[in-house]
Amino acid sequence: MAEGVVKTFPGTVKPILELCMAHDINIMQMPCPETICAAGGLGRGPHGKKWYEKRGLRVTAREIAEGQVDYMTRLRAHGMEILAIIGVDFSPACAVNYLNKGRSIHRDKGIYIEELERLLDMRGLKIPFIGICQRWEKKMMTDLQGVLVPRMT
Repeated sequence: MAEGVVKTFPGTVKPILELCMAHDINIMQMPCPETICAAGGLGRGPHGKKWYEKRGLRVTAREIAEGQVDYMTRLRAHGMEILAIIGVDFSPACAVNYLNKGRSIHRDKGIYIEELERLLDMRGLKIPFIGICQRWEKKMMTDLQGVLVPRMT
């Protein structure tokens, strides 16, 4: 491991990177609202959506989403296609499909994804969202291939 590089989570995105590289798809990573939010930070412990909602993540997520939607609007205006927005399921900010609520899993979205969807809708931008989860790698890859690969063939 290179000095200064910290690895705290398994390589959830490795299959995504490999798929995108195999089809010459560019990837642009958005900022993580949980690390920027005043109640979050890089050394934060795990918390749920309600905890973050009460501590300002919605405001942080909205600010980031506004900048990202502006950027996506400019990309589209210059003829670039945005194939999908990928979010990490179970994240209180970036979940597309599922959140943990105590000891159970519920269909729900993260705060940042809600803000992105709302702003994209206001601008009339239709971009599919894909939730990824290391637990369900096969489903994740099927969903990704469904959106990404057909457009490249």
